[in-house]
Amino acid sequence: MTSTTNTSASVADKSKPSLEDYDVSSFLKAGVQFGHETKRWNPKMKKFIFAQKNNIHILDISKTIELLDVALKFLSETASKGDILFVGTKRQAAEIIKEQAISSGAYYITNRWPGGLLTNFEQIKHSLKRYKELEKEFQEGVEGRTKFEVSNMKKEWVKMNRLYEGIKNMTGFPKAMVVVDVNYERKVLTEAKRLGIPVVAIVDTNTDPDLVDYPIPGNDDAISSLKLLIGYLGEAVKKGNGGKGIKHEYIDYSTYEVKILKTEDKKEELVEVGEKAKIQVVEPMKVTSSKKSSNQKGILENIQKEREAKRQVEASQEREVSAK
Repeated sequence: MTSTTNTSASVADKSKPSLEDYDVSSFLKAGVQFGHETKRWNPKMKKFIFAQKNNIHILDISKTIELLDVALKFLSETASKGDILFVGTKRQAAEIIKEQAISSGAYYITNRWPGGLLTNFEQIKHSLKRYKELEKEFQEGVEGRTKFEVSNMKKEWVKMNRLYEGIKNMTGFPKAMVVVDVNYERKVLTEAKRLGIPVVAIVDTNTDPDLVDYPIPGNDDAISSLKLLIGYLGEAVKKGNGGKGIKHEYIDYSTYEVKILKTEDKKEELVEVGEKAKIQVVEPMKVTSSKKSSNQKGILENIQKEREAKRQVEASQEREVSAK
C-alpha cells in the first residue's frame, strides 16, 4: 500500500488544513501526541515525530491533523458511494469502534477477525445466512423443540454473534476500512491489500505507516485518544452517507421466558416460550459539529514556536557537523 500512502501524503502537502479548523487543545488533552518508548519505534515514523521526552516519542500534532484531514475527506467521499467497515479487536478499541460504527451507520468487527471475511466471502455468506436463520427461529419461537435442541441452537448463536454481530447484513465488500492498531490487525491488512480495499488507520510510533493507504499518526493505546480520533472518522462517515447508513439489528433474549414441558412418555423435554424474542433496530445518528476551544490561538502559537525552535537546533547541529 506504499504508493497510495505517498499519494495521500502529497495531497496533504498541496492542501494543508488550517490548524484553526481543529480543536488542537482536545488533541493534546486526549494524549494523541504520546507515542511508545523510543527503543520500540519504527524508523519510518521519523517524519511524524516532533521530539522525545523521558524516552517516549512525542508525535507532531500538526502532522496528525494534516493526515487526519486527508483521511476525513476520503472517508466522507467514499461513504457517499458505499459502506465502510470499522475494525478494532483489541480491548481498548472494541467498544469505541462499535459505538462509532453504529452511530455512523457502518459495519464493524470488534471481537475477532473472521479469517477469510474478505478473501473467502462466499463461504462467510453461508455462515451469515445460518446466523440470521437462528435469530429468526428464536424470534418466531421454538415451541415443540427439545431442551437439547434449543440449548445447542443458543450455543451456536452465541458463537456466531461474537463474530458476525456487526456485519450481519453485509452482502458485499466494503468500499473502505477503518482499522485501529496496524500491528495487532495484520491479518486484516493482508486481506484488504489482496482485494485492493483502501485502509484508514491510526499509526503509532511503533508502526510502519506504509502498510496503510491513509495513515493517521496518533496514540493507538489510550482510550481518550481513540475516542477523539475515531470520533472524527465516524463523523466523516455520517457526513458522507447523510445519516442513511446501515441499520443494525439486535435480538433481545431478556424477553425470552422458557418453560419445560414433559411429554407423556417422559423421554423428551419440550420447550414452551412464554414471550418471543424481540428485535431492536438501531439507526445511524445525525451529523454533529464540534466546537473549538477558546484558547486555540495560544496553543497554536506555542506549537509553532516549538517547531521553529526545533528546526533551529537541528540546523545548528548540522552546521557544527559540517564544520568538523
